[in-house]
Amino acid sequence: MRAWLKTHRHAAGIRHALEWTQGAYSLVRRLAARDDRPALDGGWPVRLIGMPPPRPFTRPERSALRRAARAQSTSFFDGEAVRTFEARLADRFGCRHALAVSSGTAALHTALMAARVGPDDEVIVPAMTYVATAMAVMQQGAVPRFVDADPGTWNIDPERIEEAISPRTRAIIPVHIAGVPCDMEAIGAIADRHDLSVIEDAAHAHGSTWRGRALGTVGHLGCFSFGSPKSITTGEGGAVLTDDSELFARARIAMNLGETAPEGGSPMEHAFFNPQTRLDYTMVGWNYRMSTLQAALGIGQLDRFDRIRSVRARNGAFLHDRLGALDGLAVQRVCDDASPCYYTFPFLLEEDCPLDRALLLQGLAREKVDVRLWSNLPLAAYEVFGRDGEFPVAQRLCENSVGLRVDPAVGSAELADMVTAIRRLLEWGRGREPVRA
Repeated sequence: MRAWLKTHRHAAGIRHALEWTQGAYSLVRRLAARDDRPALDGGWPVRLIGMPPPRPFTRPERSALRRAARAQSTSFFDGEAVRTFEARLADRFGCRHALAVSSGTAALHTALMAARVGPDDEVIVPAMTYVATAMAVMQQGAVPRFVDADPGTWNIDPERIEEAISPRTRAIIPVHIAGVPCDMEAIGAIADRHDLSVIEDAAHAHGSTWRGRALGTVGHLGCFSFGSPKSITTGEGGAVLTDDSELFARARIAMNLGETAPEGGSPMEHAFFNPQTRLDYTMVGWNYRMSTLQAALGIGQLDRFDRIRSVRARNGAFLHDRLGALDGLAVQRVCDDASPCYYTFPFLLEEDCPLDRALLLQGLAREKVDVRLWSNLPLAAYEVFGRDGEFPVAQRLCENSVGLRVDPAVGSAELADMVTAIRRLLEWGRGREPVRA
């Protein structure tokens, strides 16, 4: 215990020293009137010290890990932490059932299996999203049908969905990009008309709400990813959420190699098997089990989630207001009945922006400001999916957008530095047009 306290105090002391040094540098920079030129043009960089690294785990996570280790039950089957994490997820996000799995991709694939999507079926997928959304469809032998993005929200454009629907279509996967909610009313109405399943990809959207409901609980099934940059992280991991008991039962079987107990339910629902117990395998399933140690981290994250959510939402709102007011940039439109909890904060370089993305990224690197990037191409452009139409909105967003960190390690000083760095680069670019990398 003494060793831990000594190490913790030493690390905290280093952090405070770095914060003090950066604060003193920022004050001197302003007093010396060195805010006029970006570092790319020989000015003083906004930051002397790089931005603080994300620190997703604190005392609650460490305590939960120690409890799991002391219990010596690391198996998915006897791990109390996994069942506790599932129950806590369902309660926190307001749904009847939550199923912990090994990744966000596993969650999507499990949801597709539960929804009975099969070979040669078609699934509507946004043209702009992470590759896992479409890969999960292909894992099930189905065909992703891509739909362009809405230029305001950057999410799948509901007005283009119906033209992509065919007699083979079985599901729609709306993705809440960066945590900004899709138009779930329009998507739900389309799904009802065509008898389609709605599988929400809420990998970016833990804590975001639409009309007061948590994203991931609005469709028939919802999928979370708990990868390292997410609002809730277990390092890797994911979850499937649903209010439908039949879908949940199929998902539980599908993610555990299709294994069923004598009465047809999941073996995890039975406390004891006698020597005569006969398991059965009624469907092709996969091993997507979450470990007890991952679940323990998730429990610690849920203990702190109100704080995590409020900081991310506040940081995103700050950047939305400040960057949205700068000429040459555009931010995502958020519907009046939606409340985003940002995974990252993206902005778009518009046609009249004096910088292209390459030069902006170069400039932000000189300012020691962290950035996050999307894919450079719509998914349909990749060889693995084949070219299937043109997606001009997604193309423009992929090629000209940049993301900024909003995790709780980012404070008001870092947010102000981000805005200052971007503003200086834009002003410098307008004074030196044409400016291209």
